[in-house]
Amino acid sequence: MVISAAKIRALEKKAKAHLIGQNTFKSVPKEWEAFVKLCTIRSGGKMVQFIPYDFQKILIKLRQDYPNIVVIKSRQVGCTQAIASDDLKDACTNAASSSVFFMRNGDDVGSLSRRIKQMLHGLREYVLPANDSVGYIKIKALGDIYIKNSSKEGIRSLDSITNQTYDESAFIENIESIYAASNAASALVGDKVKKMIISTPSAKMGWYWNQLSQNNNEDIEEICKQVASGDLYKDIPGFYYFVDAAGALKVVLHWRCHPVYTQIDKEYPGGYLAYRMKQDNCDEEIVLREYDLRFIDSSVAVFTSDLVRASAVGEWENERDITAEYFIGIDTATLGSDYCVAIVLKKKYNLYSVVAMYRKRQQTSVYNLFEIGRLIEQYRPDKVAIEITGGVGSLYLESLVREFPGYSFEAIKTTGDSKPAMISGLQLALEKNSLVYPTKSPIKDELLSFRRLGNKLEASSGQYDDCVMSLSFALLIATNYTSEWSLI
Repeated sequence: MVISAAKIRALEKKAKAHLIGQNTFKSVPKEWEAFVKLCTIRSGGKMVQFIPYDFQKILIKLRQDYPNIVVIKSRQVGCTQAIASDDLKDACTNAASSSVFFMRNGDDVGSLSRRIKQMLHGLREYVLPANDSVGYIKIKALGDIYIKNSSKEGIRSLDSITNQTYDESAFIENIESIYAASNAASALVGDKVKKMIISTPSAKMGWYWNQLSQNNNEDIEEICKQVASGDLYKDIPGFYYFVDAAGALKVVLHWRCHPVYTQIDKEYPGGYLAYRMKQDNCDEEIVLREYDLRFIDSSVAVFTSDLVRASAVGEWENERDITAEYFIGIDTATLGSDYCVAIVLKKKYNLYSVVAMYRKRQQTSVYNLFEIGRLIEQYRPDKVAIEITGGVGSLYLESLVREFPGYSFEAIKTTGDSKPAMISGLQLALEKNSLVYPTKSPIKDELLSFRRLGNKLEASSGQYDDCVMSLSFALLIATNYTSEWSLI
């Protein structure tokens, strides 16, 4: 069979294009709206074309105009999806683009990675992925996206990061240090870097709350209430934004800006929030916080915020005061997510002071016991209290009694009756201004997020109460150590 010269040239051109790789690809749109319509996303149990909602269009437009944005949002409105698609667009159009997402945990890292790869699948005629990693998505010959677990990682080792997104920042314990360390990664980018701090509401405390509430002419909580009611918005109901006194853009995203949810609100008996309570099988307080932009209500907060902040004036002390008495409260933990906490409480005259603390999680009992033992040797406490509810504490108690036979130990059981009594003792100490703790300790944030739901006393969702309980144990044995409240 004779092949024509034209056919030969066509075959050679196709082979050359195959070897070069990207010459066979279509040109990637540089405008976000045109770009995302090429992407595929999961919706309603099937893969569909990404058609952005109006609020997503406005959000991405604002992102181009403002380098620093703080977002308060309802859960599941599609904010993260929109931002991820914008970063993917940058990665597919600019070889110098490098974006980082900081997620709350490993599960969130995997979830976002899957969503980005689903969008990337729709772009197979335009770009080619260079790898198949969960935490790092690289586009061949172009940009990349890092997805980090905020509970473990930062980006000290990276450079020239163009986009930084901090997702669910109110629920990341070390978010402030991660944010500070990440600034160096964008030093070479200068004022072109885009930073977004995002979260659903939590307690009115911590780094995220400070970023959201500072430099505003009006109270952010009142703004959120007005947006949730539908009385305050820009462009579309449920969407509001303003520039604060420091030049940062504050964005409020309520479920009312999402057309699917507004339709449910019209059709479902009791409205969208009632629908969420049934779908998520959760109580009203959680639904109001996660979907209606409510922060933890003062009616369920156990400790008064003014008293908690007023008591955060103590100092760490490395040496034992021979004129004072010392007590240690221990809240044990296994290798899970809870912390093992040992708090050293100094009692002198009419004042109780937290002067030292051990607080670690996901450590072995041998390691925890060694560190607790160092505190006992250093401060020589008059008494040590250990919670034994659940069994783990009993093992700690037995080990410490053997290791330190000359010391006094007390086993503490937390029950439906004893826990409220211990928490009441902590409340009383705060009210009498007889308890102080260091400003930089996690005690303040744990006290602020501690809540009462019905008969339950516990930390709010995503927060911890190990310091609260450890402190209450130490205070219990300290106040019962003498017959009088004040030290004689």
